Amino acid sequence: MIPAAAADKPCNDAGKAFDAVTSWGALQKAVADYGHCDKGPTGEIVTEAVLRVVIGGWPKVGEAGPILDKDAAFKKWLERKLSSTDLPNQDSSEIRDLAKGSCPKGQAKVCEQILSAVESGRALSAPEMLQLTPTEAPPAKKP
Repeated sequence: MIPAAAADKPCNDAGKAFDAVTSWGALQKAVADYGHCDKGPTGEIVTEAVLRVVIGGWPKVGEAGPILDKDAAFKKWLERKLSSTDLPNQDSSEIRDLAKGSCPKGQAKVCEQILSAVESGRALSAPEMLQLTPTEAPPAKKP
């Protein structure tokens, strides 16, 4: 939930604020100030900021842990953003691969949180990816 004061804030500077995001702390601040502006053209800028921090700044993913632990509203917002079907498949695949195969030591919890959000979005946009085993064709009838 976005604080009431933030929801009253006009979105004029939202694009500028998200364009300047390069760290988890800056993303948290931009979301607190302008998370309610995440739609239309500004939504694309917000998505770029999230991808810049999550993918581009992956080695610093550990910075997200304390933020996600202390800021439930930001955690919920991030989970919604990462699970959005608007997130391009290539980007969600890259985030999934990073969370599964390149999780920094001691950061399993935050990697699991990110992975869970991305996989729930992938399940919504491509339910066939949830199949754990290939579906077999029924045996052919004997003549």
